[in-house]
Formats: sequence, structure tokens, C-alpha cells
Amino acid sequence: MNNKEISSYIETFSTILIALTLFLLPLFFLTNTTDFFVVPKQILIIITTVALIVVFCIKIILERKIVFTTSPLNLPVALFGAVILISSILSQNRYDALIQAVPALAAIFFFFAIINNVREKNSFSIVLTSLLLGAAASALLSIAYNFKIYVLPIPSIQSELFNTFGSNLQQLIFLIPVLVFSLLYLGKTLGFPKLAASASRGAAFFIQLIAGIAILGGVLLIIYQIVTSPNKPVILPYIYGFQTAFATISQDAQRFIFSLLFGSGYGTFLVDFTRYKLPSFNLEPNLWNLTFSYSSSYVLELIATTGILGGIAFIFMLFSTFKMRASKNALFTSVFAGFILAFILPFSYANVVLLFVLLALYISYLNIEGDKNVYDVLLSLVASKSGMFAFEATPESQPGRKSESAALSIISSLVLLAIVGTASFFTYKFIVSDTAFAASLSQANLNNGQKTYQLQASAINDFPYRSDYHRIFSQVNMALANSIASGIPQGSSPSAQVQQNISTLLQQGITSGRNAAVVSPLTSVNWQNLGQTYRSLINVGQNAEQFSISSYNQAIALDPYNPNLYLQLGGIYYQLKLWDQAQGQFQIAINLKRDFANAYYNLGKALEQKGDLENALAAYNIVKQLSEKNKENLDQINKDIAAIEAQIGSKKTETGENIQPQGGQQTPLTVNEQPPAALPTQNPPLKISPPPGTTPPASESAN
Repeated sequence: MNNKEISSYIETFSTILIALTLFLLPLFFLTNTTDFFVVPKQILIIITTVALIVVFCIKIILERKIVFTTSPLNLPVALFGAVILISSILSQNRYDALIQAVPALAAIFFFFAIINNVREKNSFSIVLTSLLLGAAASALLSIAYNFKIYVLPIPSIQSELFNTFGSNLQQLIFLIPVLVFSLLYLGKTLGFPKLAASASRGAAFFIQLIAGIAILGGVLLIIYQIVTSPNKPVILPYIYGFQTAFATISQDAQRFIFSLLFGSGYGTFLVDFTRYKLPSFNLEPNLWNLTFSYSSSYVLELIATTGILGGIAFIFMLFSTFKMRASKNALFTSVFAGFILAFILPFSYANVVLLFVLLALYISYLNIEGDKNVYDVLLSLVASKSGMFAFEATPESQPGRKSESAALSIISSLVLLAIVGTASFFTYKFIVSDTAFAASLSQANLNNGQKTYQLQASAINDFPYRSDYHRIFSQVNMALANSIASGIPQGSSPSAQVQQNISTLLQQGITSGRNAAVVSPLTSVNWQNLGQTYRSLINVGQNAEQFSISSYNQAIALDPYNPNLYLQLGGIYYQLKLWDQAQGQFQIAINLKRDFANAYYNLGKALEQKGDLENALAAYNIVKQLSEKNKENLDQINKDIAAIEAQIGSKKTETGENIQPQGGQQTPLTVNEQPPAALPTQNPPLKISPPPGTTPPASESAN
């Protein structure tokens, strides 16, 4: 075969690969990854994009020239990708941001791959039909499962509410733009509103018709499920989405310019939410105890995570698309629907990809139709009169213009292959790590502590850049240490080997907890976990109580309006019998959430320990008011009230306050007195590492 034939096969392969990917995009999920739905779709797009870049490099080397499609969207899409990359590199939670940025950048490369490969009507029809059929198959699968027709032999997904997105809202967002295109295309083909007959209709039309009906059925089913289900999709209220977005880019005094321009880092909205949510969020009865990884809408999330430049780049894409608008064009209307949804609803990864796919298909359509704004360009490397080399970009159709050097093709290929090679290596490590960690969380392995330990250790060794791996591994180490300690007969001394095993697990638990905080230093839950780890080592590890308090204070600094954190910090002081400090923390928790029954309960216990029985009884009576609809809590508090009234010698039930619960599920009443499991006291205490970024106490440093 000559080079021209090979290039033709490459183009065919690329078209088939793009079509297959678009068919699989709404369908693809795996049950052996930590996330069944998002992670597999990210892997799919990354692998496809890498493959397309590799064959593109082969093609340009064979042809000794670079031909690419230019359009008014190329620059805004490229700028959007650049902002995503820069925001991630500048992020303080850099690894979290880069892990989310790489799939997003793959979606942007996929956009360029589509517009540079889909240049003919046949390939365009194949690719577009594949997208419609994939959406239709996803809708049909949801319909089948809704009627308990479990077509896939996977027991873990046999549920009436199963869908291939993991969220009926995200599936609805995906199906709506596709449905808009399908309905407009069918209406135009039928001659709507006259519905004239057409002899030109063939198999393609009927495929589109069946797909459109299936997608419409899926949309109607999802809307019905959302309206009738008691468990409706949880979306961050817009007031908090707006507030978090603009607080993120304006209130970080330490890096104001970076935050203003580039936000907190793509994909790190969870950090923004915990840092900047309003105290009034605690008034939300069903939401106050939740954290949100997505903002109220994709655009608000972009403003928070990529700053004003990310928002401007997105608006730039929108206006560039409108400048190329074609009236009564089904694809343009579909793209427009996608942009509207981005402004009003949160997007999962599949919907971000869909938006770029629709934009790419619209550009391909304009290219095929001969729009003057979209055309192919030949990029050449030519020698100037001065002997220097320079780039030239000319319309490929211009006669007499050929690339004068193969050097540009080779250099470009080497750069692209270096990029995709690096991305492929880390993607491979990520996949191996993710599947191993997912296996460690399966029920069979959770019942086998050693197997869980081995799988998680292997996952972290393969890909040590995910803080949740380290955080969970620290908990596993502490659980195994407690399990061994609980097996020691009471009153007996453990053997030297058992002591060594416990000590090793404890040190690994601390190291993993610290690593989580180092990898993602702005993630409050990592510091909370580290505080819990140190707390379980009080009377075991040297300075454990100081390290625990320090870690919780850092968690509070990153999530300052979370009443649970103050409750837990108060519990440490309570455990240490520092009643005044415990009282202070419980009171802050109450101030943040006036109907927090468990905070009043712990406050009452602290006051009771101080001997302030009158105020303790007042706190208990507030707990009783708040527990009227919770029989278990009500029974518990009645016992405590009876006991304290017996001590006082009279029944004083007036509280001076009438606080009513705001609704939502009430947590059980517990005294935050000590961690769930207590390790045997070590004498002398183990030397343990302090939290990251802190200086060991002087006594320890001297040692």
C-alpha cells in the first residue's frame, strides 16, 4: 500500500473509533471501579483521544504535511482548555485538580479530533447516528429496568432506578439536547407542520425515528421518576452556588490574583463549598449535613474553579457559536440547548463531553456545507530569505501550495506523542490503582482485613496522588490495630510480636492520614480524619491529644461553619476533662445550628460534669423539645432528665427557650466522650509524627 491508501485507512479507522465512542459514551459503566459511572466514561474518552492523536501523528508523517480544520471556535475552545490546565497547576489541591483536568482536556482534544476527521457527509452521518443510537440505548435500558426487566446479568445494578449515568438528572441533561436535535430533524424531514410525504426517506430516517421515540420515552420516564420519587435529585440551592463562586475568586487573601483569574483549580468545587459556604446553610433542614462536589450549575462551578478567565472563555465559546448560527438548523438548536443547561444545572463529565461533541459536530456540518468561516488549512514550515524557518498557514485548496518540509510533521508528532505518552502512563497507573482500590472495598474483601490492606497498599503504590486512598487506608490501619488489640485477653500482656504489629499499623495509620492532608491540603475531611486518628492514640502516642486538637482546628479553618467539627473538637476536650473548653466548642456548634439536639446534649453533659446542674437541665429540656418525633432520642433524654432532677431535688422543666426542630433526620444522642475503640495504654508513649506543617512540641524536639 502507498501512503495515500494508508491515510485513507487511517481516516476510516478514526471515523469508526469516534462513532463507537459516541455510541458508548452514554452507556459505558463498570462495576470494578471506585465510581461505576463517571470514571469509566473518563477512561473511555482518554483512551479514544490518545488513539486518535497517535493515528493523526502517523498520518501527518506519511503525508508530510499538517492539514487541520479552522473555525471561529478553535481559539475559544483552546483558550478554555488552557485556563483549565493553568488553574489546575496553580491549585493548592493540585493533584485533585489535575486528576479532573486531564479528562476535561481529553474532551477538548476529542473536539479537535472530530472536526479534523469528520469532513464528509458519510462519516458525519455515521458519527451523528452513533450518538443518537447510544442515547436511545441508554434510554431504553432505563425504561427496561423501570419495569424490572433486568437485561444485564449484573446483580449489583438490579434496581428500578438504575441508569447508566448513576443519576437520573444527569441522564436527563444528556438526553435533552439529543432529543432536541432528533425532534427538529424528524420534523424537518416530515415537512412539519404540513407533514408532507417524501419519497426520499430511507433506512436512515426510520433509524432516526426509532431512536427519537426511544429518547423521548426515556426523557418522559426520568421526568416522571423525578416528580414522583421521594428521593429527588439534590442540587445545591442557587443562592449558595452564586455565593460560593464569587467568594472563591474574591476572598482568598493569600492568593487573590490567582484565585480571581484562575479560581481554585478545575474540579475542586468541594473545597470551595466547605471553605466559603454561608452559616445560613445550617438552616437547610435536609442539606446542612451534606457536602457538594458540584455547584448549582456548570457555569457557577467554572467561575469558582477556573476563575473569571474560565467564565470568560466559556462565554467566548458561546458567542463564537452564535456568530456562526444557522437559522432553523437542528444541530445549532441542540448546541444552544446544551449551553442553556450549563447555565442552570450541574454537569457530570459525560455532559461536559456531550457539549464539546455537539459543538464539534456543528463545526463539521458547517465545513461540509461549505460555510466560509470553516475551512481546512495547510500548515507548512518554509525557509525564508534570511535562512530562517517560519510557519505558514494557507487554505489547503489553494493551488500550488505544498508543505516544503517534513520537519514540521515530525516535530509536531514528537511533541504530541510525548504528551499522550505521559498521559497514557498515568492513566494506566490510575486504572490499575482504581480497580485495585475498588476491589478492596468489595464486601468479600472488607471481611478479610489482610486482603483489604494488601489491595489498598498496592493501589496507593501505583497511584499515590489521590487523598481519599490515603485517608481510607489510614482508617483501615487503625481498624486492624484495634482488632488486634481487642483480641488481647484482659489483664494479660501482649507478646513482643503483637506489640510490634500494633505499633507498625498505628504508625502507618498516622503516615497515611498525614499523606492525605499533604496531597489535598485544603480538603477539610482529610484533617478531620487525621484528628480522629490522633484522638484514638491519646494515652498511646506522645502528644496525641495536642496533635488531634491541632488537626481539628485546621479542619475547622477549612470548614468554619460545620457544627459537627466543633462537636467533635468539644468531644476531645470532654475526653481530656477540660470542661470549660468542651463547653465552649459545644456552644459554638449550637450557635451555628440552633436545633442541633446532639450539641445541646453534649453541652448538658459538660455542664453536668462542671456541677452546673440547673443549666445542664435547661439544655436537656431543649433536647427534649427537639426530640419529640424521635422516640429513641426522647427515651434517652427522659432518663437523663429524671436522673438530674433527682440530683437537684426538684422538677424544673422550664428552659426559658422554645426551640423547634427545623426538620430533617435527627442524629442519635451520643456523648462525644471517647473514640469508638480504645487501644491499650502505652508506657512510655509511642513517638508519633505531628500533623503536616506543624512543629513538634519542645519536649519532643529535645528528644
